[in-house]
Amino acid sequence: MLKWTLSELAKYRKTPLHFQETLDLKQHLVTRDPEIQDVTPIVVDGYISFDDGDLLASVTLQGSMVIPSTRSLKPVDWPLNFTFSEIYVTDPAHEEKYEEDQLVLDLDGDTLDIQAAIEDHILLSIPMQVLTPEEAQAGEMPEGEDWTVMGEDDYAQTKEADEQPNPAFEKLKGLFPDDEDKH
Repeated sequence: MLKWTLSELAKYRKTPLHFQETLDLKQHLVTRDPEIQDVTPIVVDGYISFDDGDLLASVTLQGSMVIPSTRSLKPVDWPLNFTFSEIYVTDPAHEEKYEEDQLVLDLDGDTLDIQAAIEDHILLSIPMQVLTPEEAQAGEMPEGEDWTVMGEDDYAQTKEADEQPNPAFEKLKGLFPDDEDKH
């Protein structure tokens, strides 16, 4: 388990704590997001530095999960290969010394649980749109009886066509010239 107390991490003031582990997170992730169908063991490689009471964590994840296509609900093998960094502060006043774009979190209690952060980042890495390779290549949108899904380009063309004046009505404009002055 990737959990350490502050007193354990204080020993790593001069050299960062390096950890490597393979985690089976399937049950935890499926519980948190029931759409996840499968998760391979996640290979975790990271460092934790202890700096003036603050903890700096950098973690690289590798693995994959199976999630449903957002278009057809067919299973899609989604690779996980990314690195995240977080800073845990023990004193809220320390937050000011870090830049705005850095992820700074208050450490609850005296224990750092990196596994919870790993699970959070895996769930946050799931994109809003997931397509099977065939769906991505074909570019076809789903459709049903009396409805279709259209892409942004198709929508823009349809909207542009709707804004074009009807030529039949253009001919009628000149019939009543007095009505134009009243509007």
